Amino acid sequence: MIAPVRLLYVTMYVVGLAACGYPPLDPLVSPDASLPEGMHYAYVVNKASVPTTMKAAPDFRLDLGGAKSGTPDGTVDNRLGELLGTLAGMGFAIQDTINAAINQGHILMLVDFQTKDFMNTSATGFTIKLGANPVPAACNGATDPVCGHHLTGTAAVSIAASSPADTPIVGQIVDGMFNGGPGDISLQIVLSDAAQPLTLSLQNARAKATAITDAGMMATVGGALSFTDLNTQVIPAITAQLAELLVRDCGPLAGRTGPSCSCMAGSTSQTLLDLFDSDLVGTSADCNITNEEVAGNVIIKSLTGPDVCRATSCTAPDALSLGIKVTTVKATIN
Repeated sequence: MIAPVRLLYVTMYVVGLAACGYPPLDPLVSPDASLPEGMHYAYVVNKASVPTTMKAAPDFRLDLGGAKSGTPDGTVDNRLGELLGTLAGMGFAIQDTINAAINQGHILMLVDFQTKDFMNTSATGFTIKLGANPVPAACNGATDPVCGHHLTGTAAVSIAASSPADTPIVGQIVDGMFNGGPGDISLQIVLSDAAQPLTLSLQNARAKATAITDAGMMATVGGALSFTDLNTQVIPAITAQLAELLVRDCGPLAGRTGPSCSCMAGSTSQTLLDLFDSDLVGTSADCNITNEEVAGNVIIKSLTGPDVCRATSCTAPDALSLGIKVTTVKATIN
């Protein structure tokens, strides 16, 4: 049983955190932990990895809570990662697209890490910010075949005006491993070559980091994506990626005819039309895939049902879990 004085101390401490704008500490974190202290270390994300197969999704999971509570329940979560892995198996080059976007500076995520020590401390803060205007620039002109010049450990990057004002995720470092959360984290991914990066606002988010030095770190970051954001951001991005594949394999929409929709025999797009195009019936096929067809597809629906709770408690799950891995290199944040 917790002594009354101890309980009062914990209650006053948590209230103090909220008053300062910080999320409450996880119940699994010691109540002796304090607000972030120490130096700020700045990094730029040089690689963001998502599952490339459905079987790989568990490697990207964090314990984000359960169906009716945001409190860790001993089970790791990453349902949206399972969807991304499934799409990769259908021919979506999601990881290659993300790699290119990071190298070209279209995805520009910064990490602000505040700590007194890299090995053991109870007062650490982890924040992701969106960047802009790196110096040196990501590419040496439009014809640069490599880019990535801002990922060498010497870049100075500004915080983008559009960067969400997320407060730091509070956590501890024990034996060189940081565990923090819950809190809010904003991540960028891209599913289509032609599309702008998606900024995904994750709630009840958590982070785990290892190999932490002043030169970089490796981290797994995860949180709960609202069902609204899934339908307004992720589903349209999947549809846009499908549209690019259809143009590649079948030509412009206006020229697609017949049961095959003018697609190359055995192409990925022919398979995707068979899976997604509900109008694909003989010569009346519209040879196109809409947001509604993606959202209503049996496979997609099975992988996009809410599985976690964003709040302390819920009557039913209201969000989709997501976890990704990132590595970083040193940077200066302006």
